Amino acid sequence: MIMEDVAEVLVVSSRAQLEHLEQQRVVVMNKDYGPLSSEQEQGLCAFVERGGGLVCVGDVVEAYHECELLGKLLGRVSGFCTPRCEIIARVEQADHYISRRCDASFAVNEALYLLDDVPTDAQILWKTTWHFSVKTLAYTRPYGRGHIFCTTLGAAAATQAMPVFQQMLTRATTYVAGEACEERAMRIAMIGYGAIGFEHGTAVSHVAGLRLELVCDRSEERLRQAATAFPGVRTCTDMSEVMEDPDIDVAIVSTPPNTHAAIAQQMLQADKHVVVEKPFCLTTAEADETLRIARERRRVVTVYQCRRWDPDYLAVQQIMAQNMIGPIFHMETFIGGYQHPCDYWHSHEPISGGVFYDWGSHYIDWILNLIPDPVVSVRGVTHKRVWHDVTNADQASISIRFANGQEAIFVHSDIAAALKPKWYILGERGAIVGDWRHEIVKTRRWSGDLIEEHLAAAEALPSMKVFIRADGDSIHEQHVSLPPAPSYMFHRNLANHLHNGEALAVPAEEARRNIAVMEAAQQSARHDGEIITVSC
Repeated sequence: MIMEDVAEVLVVSSRAQLEHLEQQRVVVMNKDYGPLSSEQEQGLCAFVERGGGLVCVGDVVEAYHECELLGKLLGRVSGFCTPRCEIIARVEQADHYISRRCDASFAVNEALYLLDDVPTDAQILWKTTWHFSVKTLAYTRPYGRGHIFCTTLGAAAATQAMPVFQQMLTRATTYVAGEACEERAMRIAMIGYGAIGFEHGTAVSHVAGLRLELVCDRSEERLRQAATAFPGVRTCTDMSEVMEDPDIDVAIVSTPPNTHAAIAQQMLQADKHVVVEKPFCLTTAEADETLRIARERRRVVTVYQCRRWDPDYLAVQQIMAQNMIGPIFHMETFIGGYQHPCDYWHSHEPISGGVFYDWGSHYIDWILNLIPDPVVSVRGVTHKRVWHDVTNADQASISIRFANGQEAIFVHSDIAAALKPKWYILGERGAIVGDWRHEIVKTRRWSGDLIEEHLAAAEALPSMKVFIRADGDSIHEQHVSLPPAPSYMFHRNLANHLHNGEALAVPAEEARRNIAVMEAAQQSARHDGEIITVSC
């Protein structure tokens, strides 16, 4: 488990280790070690009593709750064993250090010791239901000058490998070590307010540990919209007010792409952590300079790659994690249709960066996460054939070659009368196909007449299927149910990083890799599709 590399944390592998705890701050017990001697029990109790931390996982509570001394340490619990089955763990205390901003619920499949009774001084953190009654899965309690965290989850290796369980144990280790701090909400300033600004503000408002403090925009109308949407938020039209405000911890840069790098760098120089809308910037030189300043100022910079939590992408990740189709060797992705582009800055290449930087910012991010091997070459091709009133290309494609021979293609077209699948992924043992759904929203006029509105392809989730080759050359086709989209995952992760030191979901270095590919594709397109050698 992940605590093994933490200094002064002992993950017990044998009973004998319990006799020498003088140099430890936290002891982690994660299995039934067999009967403990009275000296071992006394040593563990004395360790916690004088201020040490104890984390008990899996079978430990069941194995030792009836011991004379450990029973007092654990708090005289009682429970019963379930057969191996699916159990839904639910957060009981959403404002506790250990459970704050964790998933509200998650499923495990293992035989568990469910707790009917816990000590009266225990804080129950996770619970479940069994036969219409509530049972405890995890709790913490004080003992002497120390603290104990106990969970009956984690006897199964599959549970121990779950990110949410690893998060639980890491935080529990910090908490019982006495290192958990009271949180002061990170105060957020938003630079640029529009539809995405509202999205950021809504997420910040729903995530503990973040607070929307200030919105900066040159438009008084947009500032009025922000003040209406988020009562109490301060507003300003001068970005220097954000930079000079010592109360602002984080700046969200939600302006047009051609301004991202300059504003992000100014905010970092002003000692603000920075969230940048996608695309990160327009060139790798801009990305490198932004990363350099972030390292120099010791500030966080991350990029809002929010579509890493789209249900169809999560489904693809799950299929790959289960190794259902084997390693990917060929991948195609597509978005578009045949319709007039908007006349906003999204369609003006000098501001937006062009078609490559629009949906490509998300699709290239998906591709590079699903095929993490180094990129060795990029080819970009664009067409300008129909929509001459905007500067973006009508269609753009990026072809990527990877170090181990894999290839990936992304196409964005505004002149595609027939749609290709959103996902076409070939693995060594199968394939994944995601077809666009053609959805119609039906409503009625006041008169009762039917109104039918055709949704754009991107406004509906695709229909996903997986194809697996079986013995005898038969192909098994399975429909894939999409997982629900988790709420506010990017902003929860941001808060968990700033408050708990947990890893960023979107390190800026990964976003820099996206820019390197899109910049190379743009360079290639300007030279008639010349293949550009890259290393990223």
